[in-house]
Amino acid sequence: MTSFITTLFWLLVAHACTDVWWQDARMIANKQAGRGLDGFAWMLAHALINGAGVAIVTGSLWCGIGETVVHFVVDTLKCGHKIGLATDQASHLVSKLVWATYA
Repeated sequence: MTSFITTLFWLLVAHACTDVWWQDARMIANKQAGRGLDGFAWMLAHALINGAGVAIVTGSLWCGIGETVVHFVVDTLKCGHKIGLATDQASHLVSKLVWATYA
């Protein structure tokens, strides 16, 4: 059984890959608020990529689906200027703590 710390470490690595390294300028620009259906599709794609990272690390489809939902909501709030970067990243960290706990 994988330890909580090991799972959390790999979740943070996956987050760094999916939220920073694999998110290019095109995705950042297109997922912004006010872009209508296209913006929704880009945001959903971004959230699904993050959810996939969680599912792969935890081996749990449900944790991956949960991450997809949480990531979509948090990033939509950030892109809509409802929350700042610090709250965005703190929310992502809390979600990783939850997934590591339940994985």
